[in-house]
Amino acid sequence: MGKIGLGLHAGAYLNLSCFESERKSLLEFKKDLIDKSNRLASWTGDDCCSWKGVGCSRNTGHVVKLDLHNNAAFDLDRFFFGDMQNYVSIYGETCFNGTIPPQLGNLSALEYLDLGNKAEGFSYWISRHSLSTKSLWWATCLSSLKHLDLSKVYLGEARDWLEALNKLRFLTSLTLNSCGIYSFPHIAHLNFTSLTSLDLGGNEFDSTIPLWLFNLTSLVHLDLSGNRFFGPMVPNNLQHWTSLSYLDLSYNQFNTSLPDPLFTLNNLVYMDLTYNQIQGPLPLGLGNLTSLSVLHMGNNSFEGKIPSAIGQLRELTDLDLSRNGFNGTIPSSLWRLSELKFLDLSDNPLSGELRDIHFAKLAKLKVLGLSSLPLLALNVSSSWVPPFQLEGVFMSSIKIGPKFPLWLQTQKTIEYLRMSNASISDTIPDWFERVCHGIKYLDFFNNHMMGKPPVCKGSSGHKYRVGFFLEANKFEGPLQLLPTDISELHLQNNSLQGIIPQPDIKNNMTLDILRLLDLSDNHFMGSIPDSLCSLQMLAVLDLSNNQLSGGIPSCIGKLKTLGALLLANNNLYGHIPISLGQLNFLQSLHLDRNKFTGMVPFSLRHLKILQFLDLGNNGLEGIIPSWIGDELSRLRFLVLESNNFHGDISMCLCKLSFLQVLSLKDNNLTGHIPRCFNNFTAMTSIESDSVADIRVPVYIMPHGMLFYGYSEELSVLIKGENLKYTSSNVRYVRFMGLSKNKLSGEIPVELMSLVGLQGLDLSRNHLSGRIPENIGNLKQLESLDLSKNDLSGPIPQSLSNLDSLGWLNLSFNELTGPIPSGRHLQTFDDPTIYMGNSGLCGEPLDRSCPDGKSNAGESDGDHEDGKESYFDWFYAGLGPGFAVGLLGFFSVLCFKESWRYAYFEFLESLLNKVWVQIALLKRKFN
Repeated sequence: MGKIGLGLHAGAYLNLSCFESERKSLLEFKKDLIDKSNRLASWTGDDCCSWKGVGCSRNTGHVVKLDLHNNAAFDLDRFFFGDMQNYVSIYGETCFNGTIPPQLGNLSALEYLDLGNKAEGFSYWISRHSLSTKSLWWATCLSSLKHLDLSKVYLGEARDWLEALNKLRFLTSLTLNSCGIYSFPHIAHLNFTSLTSLDLGGNEFDSTIPLWLFNLTSLVHLDLSGNRFFGPMVPNNLQHWTSLSYLDLSYNQFNTSLPDPLFTLNNLVYMDLTYNQIQGPLPLGLGNLTSLSVLHMGNNSFEGKIPSAIGQLRELTDLDLSRNGFNGTIPSSLWRLSELKFLDLSDNPLSGELRDIHFAKLAKLKVLGLSSLPLLALNVSSSWVPPFQLEGVFMSSIKIGPKFPLWLQTQKTIEYLRMSNASISDTIPDWFERVCHGIKYLDFFNNHMMGKPPVCKGSSGHKYRVGFFLEANKFEGPLQLLPTDISELHLQNNSLQGIIPQPDIKNNMTLDILRLLDLSDNHFMGSIPDSLCSLQMLAVLDLSNNQLSGGIPSCIGKLKTLGALLLANNNLYGHIPISLGQLNFLQSLHLDRNKFTGMVPFSLRHLKILQFLDLGNNGLEGIIPSWIGDELSRLRFLVLESNNFHGDISMCLCKLSFLQVLSLKDNNLTGHIPRCFNNFTAMTSIESDSVADIRVPVYIMPHGMLFYGYSEELSVLIKGENLKYTSSNVRYVRFMGLSKNKLSGEIPVELMSLVGLQGLDLSRNHLSGRIPENIGNLKQLESLDLSKNDLSGPIPQSLSNLDSLGWLNLSFNELTGPIPSGRHLQTFDDPTIYMGNSGLCGEPLDRSCPDGKSNAGESDGDHEDGKESYFDWFYAGLGPGFAVGLLGFFSVLCFKESWRYAYFEFLESLLNKVWVQIALLKRKFN
């Protein structure tokens, strides 16, 4: 149990039994806990001092220690924290659940109480509150308490937390990390002024730092990280913390420069101010902290030059100034810090050139971070032998090339090597195979490396490797073996060819390692090998954009952990295997741009958490299955375009409220557009927050299974061209495409409520009726195509309100009247937009409107449409004009006798001719 100490089983040594009242209190405490892992199995019998986690005093026999914290820790070698932003959700199982019973307060002699969850490494990502309490008043009875740890115990409803704990005047160590606390109650007088260690990190405070904290003058260790503290970082009475040696204020929202009193804390050896919003230059007084060994100031808004006074911190072992606004050259004094083990200057606009001499005194350096420094160049000689042996090399987006860095062959202990986007245009030397055998994380992304990709076989079959990122280079030739001792293997966007090799499996241990395999955008040929089905822990398989042929192996359905299967743009054919319906964790399925035939397998209805389904550009047939709407309720992207689907669009699709993209174009669909399409709630929103981040989730199940984050990509035809949406913006796209079918009827007015739509394509159908008057509601619309239909009537004036519109096509319909003008629509000066509508007039066409007005919108405003104004006057005058003419004719007959005789003589002659013709017809048919 680690911290229990010598008194844990003292009762057993002294032949003493614990007090009965305390034994009963512990049993009451146990009764209210849900002990899934049976950690309290030893809590039986009369001697509670012998129970696991319970410690008794050697002198009195009273229970003085209770340590039940969850000490489960994740294997940190399995993760690289630079990529933590790719992880969406992590789930673990703690040992205890339930409410802390107040009977715990009966242990009045207790000096040490630890109920915290100590899962390490993910303090900002794992915050499961398995234990909770609505009040801490029971703790007031623990008058002897010196150490209290309630990490990750939920205290969000315990409003009395501060008032109760203030009663514990002997308290020296208090840890309330990630407890869901959000407020500091008012307190008039402090009793626990003996505190030497206070940890309030990872809570939800949304305030300035409370002043009573500065009365804790005995503090040695203070952690306020991971909150939302704002305003000035600390007031001037900071110098009261004269004993402070550890200060962590990271992950807050401070927005001022560092105050001078901070630099009078001469005992300070650890200071972490990362992830704040501290502005201004780095204070010159920093050099006063001569005892400082750890200084973390990354992820702030510091600017100006790094002060040369930083060279006075001779004891410094860790220096992090990354992700700020430091400019100019790096001061020479920094390179004299010979005790440095960790140095990170990444993501700053620093300039200049680094040569061999700069690193001459850094013999103890283990981690070097110089990433994202585009104005800085590493220019060392080809014969340079560094004085250090690095474990972590982070040099992405800094000029290193064009030659491969030869100094790497002197480094024997590298575990993390990042040199992506480093302008290296060279083959990888053979000696690199010897260097990289111990590398866990290798990143050569986006260089111009040629030849064969490195294999980097591990020195042990049990060695765990995080990931190899070799994409976007010029690696060529066939792969001999597929390494499987790597968690993520990225080889996409190269020039690799030949067949996909067999997995390099030497023992069953390697089968549990490879989670992500990306060979997309290469020139692989042949079939998908059945041997890939042996990778039983595979979460992402991407073979898209190659030249693969044959069918999908049915054994793919055995990959129970698969979350994304991407086989698009190959030459695969045959039926889609029904075994894919067994992939219960599948969220992304891309089989588009192949030659698949037959119907969509009914088994796919079992993919309950599927979000992306792209079967477009194949030869699939039948009706669009109704079970897609009934069963796949989480779908966000449904692409069935360019197939042979027929029949009506199923009304069941209207149940897909999360749908962002619907593309059914280029099929043989008939019937009307369902009015219930307005149920696509995601298309009615213009806020990205309404659409969750599109990634294959990462989580740890009880048996240790791990899924890695994988970002989704999508290509959508908007503005007349295919636009690619990647992980950063795929959440924003909303599109509906129903073009090139045989749909009829009117455009449903209900579609106009989908105000988040960016693209709407209904072209090449048989749609009739008018364009809905309220089409101007679609304010986010960037692309609108209604061409080649049978639409009639005027173009609505509200169309001119679509300020985001960048592409418009209304050609080849039966539209009439003036083309609306005004606002954004005036920028569309291409007449082909309106061609094939003979009834349209006005600019940009060369046909003027009959009333002399160029376009609708230029009249006096009595009518929304100028064309309606013209014809309204025409029809209004037609009736009275006819009546007046008829009245004049009969008036002449009354008063002009000769006209009257002539008129009736004409009528008599006309009737005679009609009767003769009727008589001849009767004779003919008789």
